[in-house]
Amino acid sequence: MSSPRRFSWVVLRKYVPVFHAEEKEQEDKIMAEASKDWGNIEKGSWILDQFSLDLHLVEPPELSTLSVRAKIETRERGIICVLDSVVENYLVMTLVFWDSRYGLVYDAAKNSLSLLPAIMYSFSGCDFASVVDPVPFYLLRPPAVGPRDDGSFDLLTLGFRFESHDRVLEGSAMLFRWSSHAPGNKWTKQEARFSPHTQVPPHPQTYEVDAAFTFKGKVFWVDLRFGAIVCDMPSASEDVELDFIHLPQECQGRDFSRSYPRDRRTMGPVGGSIKLISIVTISGDTPHDNTAPADIVLRSWTLSPDLHSWTRDQDMELPLPLLWQSEAYKRERLPQAMPQRPVLKADEEGVLYLLLGDYYLDWERRARLCREIECVISIDMRTKSLLSCSHRPIKDGLPARALWEDDELSEGFYPDIPSLFAAKFCANHTGWSDGLLHKDKRSRLI
Repeated sequence: MSSPRRFSWVVLRKYVPVFHAEEKEQEDKIMAEASKDWGNIEKGSWILDQFSLDLHLVEPPELSTLSVRAKIETRERGIICVLDSVVENYLVMTLVFWDSRYGLVYDAAKNSLSLLPAIMYSFSGCDFASVVDPVPFYLLRPPAVGPRDDGSFDLLTLGFRFESHDRVLEGSAMLFRWSSHAPGNKWTKQEARFSPHTQVPPHPQTYEVDAAFTFKGKVFWVDLRFGAIVCDMPSASEDVELDFIHLPQECQGRDFSRSYPRDRRTMGPVGGSIKLISIVTISGDTPHDNTAPADIVLRSWTLSPDLHSWTRDQDMELPLPLLWQSEAYKRERLPQAMPQRPVLKADEEGVLYLLLGDYYLDWERRARLCREIECVISIDMRTKSLLSCSHRPIKDGLPARALWEDDELSEGFYPDIPSLFAAKFCANHTGWSDGLLHKDKRSRLI
């Protein structure tokens, strides 16, 4: 089939629900006919025959749902799928099938599905468990996706060997690569090391990859507490030199002991530059549950072309009270609450998707609850305005809760609080659901 060049945007959740194939009809007929590749994986063809991927696609900021339709025996024996990262038309997933772990990549442009082995199963004796090897080995997840000009792609990730558990970034490293065009579709490895002049964060107990992407021939693995490990897209024959990009000075050393960095920050390419977005207090601190929303501001920084410095985008500074004053925000009667989990729209500067809800902590239940509203919004940081908001319940498209999980609440409900991705999809996938919303409430497609 030909590869359409026109794309539409959707917003996806990280969690991929699993349905019995018999209880859910296939919605995306294109995806059902995807070509499949399993390389040298034993029984790979049979594994891919036990389930299919499906998509319920709706206009953003409504949440589209990527799901798995599994045969009954497969679901009963165990199948889990998690969306790890999204780069252009590539969806990178981790698949746990019965007792084994695999990678899964869907290419929306080619309508192809690739099953690949997990890295730790690809190198016998390659020190992935400190129980076996006296030298600890730390593998960064998820991998970054590197699209190629010929339509193929690479997956790239790093592993670090280090002498003690509290100095992860000072050890020697290994770059692991899986190429869709390579014979046999096997993971390969190359030695990697930080350049001598690189200053790594002083005390990273662990390095967690909150975002992984490629940009202008470079690969980025981002920890939103510290910055990004960066390297050039190397050839398969050369050693790899690593560099480190620190966050802006005012973003360093902030306390995330009571929240996750990805709840307040995001980083990624937008147009021809790399952006960092941070939700902070007016003084620049990390907000907590007891922080007054009126004291919150959204800030944006742009990384210089040489990757050496950050510039704050003063025109995109957005105090929450300014957003609340916009006519669209008032019209939708949204709560004056703190948004979270920002997601960049890679082709439109200043546009963000965020999760918004009137969340609160119920100390008796020791649970986070939601009073009335939980939705996804899109905003324009330049115009200080709301562009659109979702109207369908966040939980739409997920399996019903089991009977023993039902818990009647006197006030509010249990929120979903999904992690979000913004993704491109080919035109032949995007048959938007007509009648999803009344015309007077239909959100702007961005």
